[in-house]
Amino acid sequence: MTRRSAKKSRRRATPASVLVTLGGVLMSWMLGAVAVRLGLDWSDTFPYSPASEWRYLGVAVLALAIAIGGSIATWRFARRFRRHPHADPEQHP
Repeated sequence: MTRRSAKKSRRRATPASVLVTLGGVLMSWMLGAVAVRLGLDWSDTFPYSPASEWRYLGVAVLALAIAIGGSIATWRFARRFRRHPHADPEQHP
C-alpha cells in the first residue's frame, strides 16, 4: 500500500462509537435546553421592559451556541479517538 492510498483509506465506525457520538450530541442539546430554562428563569427575575427582549434573545443565542458547539466538539472528538479493532493486523489473526 502506498502512502497516498493509506491516507485515503476510510475506516468504518463501530456501533459502540456511533452510539457514544449520538449520546454526546444528545447531551449537548439537553445542556442547551437546561441553559434556556435557567436563562429564562434568570431573565424573569427582572421587571418587563424593552431590554427583556434582548435578554431573551441572548439566552436563545447562548443555548444554541452550547448545543451546536457541543455537537461539533463531540463529533470531532469521536473522529479523533475512534477505536479501530482491526487497525493492527498482527494483533487480530
